[in-house]
Amino acid sequence: MMKYIHDTIQNASRSIFKGLTGPQKKAVTEIIRGLFVAGEPVLRRLAQNPRKSSKRQGDKYSFHLGNIDLPDVVEEMALKRAKGEVKRNTIIAYDLTDVSKGSAKKMEKLTWVHDGSTNSIKRGYSLHGVGVNGLLLKLRVHENDTHALNQTRKEIVKNLSKRFGKKGIWALDRGNDGKQFFVDLRQEIDTQFICRLRAKRLVVLKETGAIMKLNEVPEGMYKIYLMNKHNTRVDIRYTYTLVIRKHLTNKPPIRLLCHLHDTYTSKEIVEMYLQRWGVENLFKRAKQKFFLEKIRVLKYQKFVNLVALIQFAINVSTISFFNIQRLTNSLISGALLSYRLFIKKHTLSFCIDSFITFLHSSLKTLAFRTEKPPNQQNLFSNRQLIKLVPF
Repeated sequence: MMKYIHDTIQNASRSIFKGLTGPQKKAVTEIIRGLFVAGEPVLRRLAQNPRKSSKRQGDKYSFHLGNIDLPDVVEEMALKRAKGEVKRNTIIAYDLTDVSKGSAKKMEKLTWVHDGSTNSIKRGYSLHGVGVNGLLLKLRVHENDTHALNQTRKEIVKNLSKRFGKKGIWALDRGNDGKQFFVDLRQEIDTQFICRLRAKRLVVLKETGAIMKLNEVPEGMYKIYLMNKHNTRVDIRYTYTLVIRKHLTNKPPIRLLCHLHDTYTSKEIVEMYLQRWGVENLFKRAKQKFFLEKIRVLKYQKFVNLVALIQFAINVSTISFFNIQRLTNSLISGALLSYRLFIKKHTLSFCIDSFITFLHSSLKTLAFRTEKPPNQQNLFSNRQLIKLVPF
């Protein structure tokens, strides 16, 4: 019944093997299976061979992770899958997340990050994430020693927009509220976007010319200009659409800046923006189902590769989850039946998160061939084998 899942993982793994040696392919295969079986990226716990010690296998994985580069091939695999599904108005969600490593001291390239779970500043890594239709297109560790966050964000949006043929609408949280970034999105990248604004942002109402703070503007839809970098004059080169609308009871209204090719109501724009929450769910999945923050390697390259493999595991899980609902092959139907029985037994809902839990509990470690198969007869007689020894 699980043969379909096994084959899906194996076939998808081949797409990221380009340029790897045989031992590297074997190590990556074992790590991927270990992520599905163990559920956490601690190298010794990913061990697959029961005849070898966990320490020895963990050292082997560590060695190979330091000599390969996986992020690009993992992202390319996800991009090929999502490219055909991105239409003119498909939401492309971008956001930053963090990996908190407050107790780590010797990990390479640690920087200060905001830990959202504790609302405090800790040592760790920032990660750029992009999600489309449930797929995690990018989970890239930020190289803080060579690039600024704004620079990397711009390059990510620019490159993906080009690959999508300028299709899609980028949904961005208020952490991306930047006047120069908005100009880049319109002028240089030439893409559609919806971005949440900070309450203290100054805007200029096109109809009246009034300069106001956003928290003073009543609900509605407006055509506006933004101020220049130093708020000394109005930048009249670009007109934007401002939407201020209350979407939750007992919460302040949401404030959105838009550049869209088609006409939408304020309600439709808010609903499109709220689809950005999908990438937050992908981050949550990486941290709660594959324990992203438990990675314990000292070298930066090993850390980056493990993050890429977690991204790969999330995407394979998502693809498998959608396929078992669409396809009617007998193997797939058997996997779906097993999954339904699992969620009924454990009182879980039908969703990707419970499906990943099902995979953790159902998949087994890789089957290794014994060194000398039992009861296997020799092709030649003992006399002939003695004669062949010198050769």
